[in-house]
Amino acid sequence: MSGITLEDANKVIAAALDKARELGFTMAVAVVDLQTSLVASARMDGTNPFTPDVVRGKAVATAVTKGTPSGVAAGRFPQGLLDNVRDLYGGRVTWVQGAVPLYKNGELVGAVGAGGGPPDKDEEVAQAGADALEG
Repeated sequence: MSGITLEDANKVIAAALDKARELGFTMAVAVVDLQTSLVASARMDGTNPFTPDVVRGKAVATAVTKGTPSGVAAGRFPQGLLDNVRDLYGGRVTWVQGAVPLYKNGELVGAVGAGGGPPDKDEEVAQAGADALEG
């Protein structure tokens, strides 16, 4: 079984930040593995100081749901379950759009979350990072 490496995570983050710049947003990006451990994170200059924690939580939401994008997961599960899962993970789960799964050689290996723009743009930035790993 392969996992996500620091090199992989840095590749994802670089592509995501390039997309954020292209769209004109200052953002933070975080990559987690399937065990929800942080692999790497970056915050662009000017991004709110709390944003790295938020984007990590988005990525954790996608990892704990085995690849369901964070915004989709928020609409798929009842609020009580979302609250319980958040509590199980010490409050580190953010059920907000902006994270997508990461695949390596066709295998789910983690998730990437992005934030600092509107939710749909956050997800677009996260997807650009994910595409860099798959490509």
